[in-house]
Amino acid sequence: MVRGQSGFPDPDGSGLRDETENARLTWEMCKDEADFDVGPGSIVAWGVSTGADIYCWLATDDDPDRWPVLVCGRHTSPAFQVLPFGMAEFLRGLLGDATFQEETISVTLPEEVPFVHWREQQRRRTARA
Repeated sequence: MVRGQSGFPDPDGSGLRDETENARLTWEMCKDEADFDVGPGSIVAWGVSTGADIYCWLATDDDPDRWPVLVCGRHTSPAFQVLPFGMAEFLRGLLGDATFQEETISVTLPEEVPFVHWREQQRRRTARA
């Protein structure tokens, strides 16, 4: 999730639009190194990592359920990886498979990764202050 300076989602929703643009610009610079070819308009960001990886859909099918995940890795080689499955399977691997993490992303995750909704995170921060 793209967060604003406060650490919470951008209220105007521009964060993922900006990350989509970042991924598309990176694609334009690095596409010659990739083993696949798509138009930059097919790249749609849906998340980012703390290591500046951008998680995208590769929107090349009329059915969004068939969009594979495209990882735009800032510190990975190759810079772009197409994964032959959707976001749910990607997140399952990301959060539960150490080998998948090592091969796919540029950050190390803790052994147990909790999910905390941003509103709950905000409530916790306010309670600590």
